[in-house]
Amino acid sequence: MWELKRLLFLFVAAIFFSALGLIPGAAQNNNQSKDARAAVNKFFLLLKSRSYPALYEFLPSDLQRQITREQLAMSLMRLDSFIMIERMEVGRVQQHGDFAVVNTTIYGKLKKPVTVNGEEVSEGRVAAQQFLFREGGQWKVVTADSRTQSYFLKRNAEFGKQFQLAQPKFEFKHKDGWTAFGKPMKPQQ
Repeated sequence: MWELKRLLFLFVAAIFFSALGLIPGAAQNNNQSKDARAAVNKFFLLLKSRSYPALYEFLPSDLQRQITREQLAMSLMRLDSFIMIERMEVGRVQQHGDFAVVNTTIYGKLKKPVTVNGEEVSEGRVAAQQFLFREGGQWKVVTADSRTQSYFLKRNAEFGKQFQLAQPKFEFKHKDGWTAFGKPMKPQQ
């Protein structure tokens, strides 16, 4: 079970690249949309298409000083060896001034299935909120990873007071439905 949780954590990290509080990113070229939803979609499309060096442009300037383009690309390539990102659903968007929260559900498959309670698990999803802020007129996406979230909220104390925030929810495919981590799977009958 720990191995599966670890792989799904890597899944989330790959999607949002939050390791060491390093991600954030969404949209920093002249063609980028001014819309928070569009910024999240663009970031996801670049991630899914494995355009890892391009994602560097999505990092806020203070984080670009902490990681090189090559380090970001190499980290995401390593994670890509474990997980295949399939799709993302964008839900509710909350926006106040230069800050926004976008609800997302990201689906993926483990490239090497794992066994949990005697059942093979190969598919997962995570429902997570993407925190966004504007820097230089462009939206930046901040991951829902707890370390990065804490760092961001400490630096932007008013952010947490303006939005309805939720913890990420991890689930894996079991038979014809989704099972949350920590919930026991129902025995076959």
